[in-house]
Amino acid sequence: MTLHEFGHFFASILVHARQISIHHNYTSNSGEGVSLISMLFIKGAGPFVNLIIGVLFHFVCGRQTRRDAMSLFYAYMSLFGYIGFFGYLIIAPKTPGGDTGYVFYALDFPPWVMDLLAVIGVIALYILINRLMKYFVLMGSKEIIENEGERTSFVRSLILFPLIIGIIVTTLLNLPVPVTMSLIAPICGSLTILFGYGNASKRNYTLENTNDEFGEFNRFNFPLSIFFVLTIIMNRLLAEGIYVN
Repeated sequence: MTLHEFGHFFASILVHARQISIHHNYTSNSGEGVSLISMLFIKGAGPFVNLIIGVLFHFVCGRQTRRDAMSLFYAYMSLFGYIGFFGYLIIAPKTPGGDTGYVFYALDFPPWVMDLLAVIGVIALYILINRLMKYFVLMGSKEIIENEGERTSFVRSLILFPLIIGIIVTTLLNLPVPVTMSLIAPICGSLTILFGYGNASKRNYTLENTNDEFGEFNRFNFPLSIFFVLTIIMNRLLAEGIYVN
């Protein structure tokens, strides 16, 4: 979400918008002297950053042979990158003030085109989430994956419990919000991960590159923990806002 907002922020700077500000969950500018083309660029920059994140980390996941905490981080980054992009595509017809919605309405897309793109967004997100589930499953050892009970417990610990805790934490980190609707993203967006929960629990995957060092997976990852702490600190600093005249 922070990278999404920085996409809007730097796009605003590039087109020389005035009175730019960035916060933890939104950016703004005065709109004075900003052409329609520039505004479309600003609005589209955030979702485009999400798409880049999704594709980039999906590529990294596909090249990984080691399964550790960083692998889990890469998989979640790809998931939320895709959710950020296609989520905006899905809600665009009903949110003319949102990023993708603004672009569609400003370009005067017919309602049926917007609805079609929303449906395509749902299908694409469903497919991509289920493709990414493979990398979550392979973080278990071969013994865990082949045992139905252990696999169910493992997937629950790896996806379901973090999802519930994550929704609570990210919702709190989104406060304060400019409008109540801003809380929909961390709640509803995260829940789309459940699109792939069934496959993660039951689907048979080719068991290449499973986690042969499962004990290492449970070790405390100090660099990643520091990164998350710094991310939360940045979030709280951005709650106060950064302003560029």
